[in-house]
Amino acid sequence: MSTAASVPAISFKHILVATDLSPASLWSLPYVTEIALQYGSTVYVGHVIPFGTYVAVRPQTFDAVEEEVRQGAQKKLDSFATELKDHGVAAKTLLHEGDVGVVMPSWIKEHDIGLVALGTTGRSGIRKLTVGSIAEEIVRDAECPVLTVGPASSARKQVAIRNILYASDFSEDSRRAGAYAMSLAGRHKARLILLHVRNEEDLKLSHASLAERLEKVIPHQATPSASTEVLIAEGRPATKVLEIAGEHSVDLIVIGVRGSGWSRVASHFGSTAHAIIVGASCPVLTVRAPNQQ
Repeated sequence: MSTAASVPAISFKHILVATDLSPASLWSLPYVTEIALQYGSTVYVGHVIPFGTYVAVRPQTFDAVEEEVRQGAQKKLDSFATELKDHGVAAKTLLHEGDVGVVMPSWIKEHDIGLVALGTTGRSGIRKLTVGSIAEEIVRDAECPVLTVGPASSARKQVAIRNILYASDFSEDSRRAGAYAMSLAGRHKARLILLHVRNEEDLKLSHASLAERLEKVIPHQATPSASTEVLIAEGRPATKVLEIAGEHSVDLIVIGVRGSGWSRVASHFGSTAHAIIVGASCPVLTVRAPNQQ
């Protein structure tokens, strides 16, 4: 069994903000700015013009309309990049026409993206991510972590990562997520709350043994300068995660996806992770173990 200690040093050298150019899709920008400043990241702001955009355009005006759409999109991307640069963040733009489900993964590989950031509308769950339904697949399948930011987070007047909640079910993806949680806590000098919600398999184990196991998830070499707190809870995992996040004024939730425990994904996005993303009043960072099919 691999451990978090085998996870390489965390780096967010390149971050991709995926946007459909709507205001909601850019709710992640303040949080991306905060993270980028801590890691010295270059941020790519990317938009995919979907196939079908020009279906109703008359052939004689196609070229002109296509150019107008591209210029309009590029102008907005440039303004978003300028906003990042004004805060001291290196920023570039990406614009392409095609299938989002094809273009986004190619960008992630081509630009060695370490983090993808998405905005969510929060109206009907993960399928309402503002970059389109393909965003569900990005959250589920991207080997790099994905930061989702919903409407409750956008209402915050100030963005600061001071309290981080890491929820673990002891699966491989959770161990990987733990390394990211610890790295972020160290960079931001944030308090880190380690949480495990008991399941049927460990109800017979003592609180102390579960707490010890939870502490071992975190690599010792990544100990942050801020405080760490260990919590063992009982109840429905998503409900307890959201409840504890609220009680501790959490600024970021970190969880694993596609694991063997409560974060497991079958044919659709896992119900627990889904409920956390939809219900969270702060951004949620989802991490999956690599090479899981």
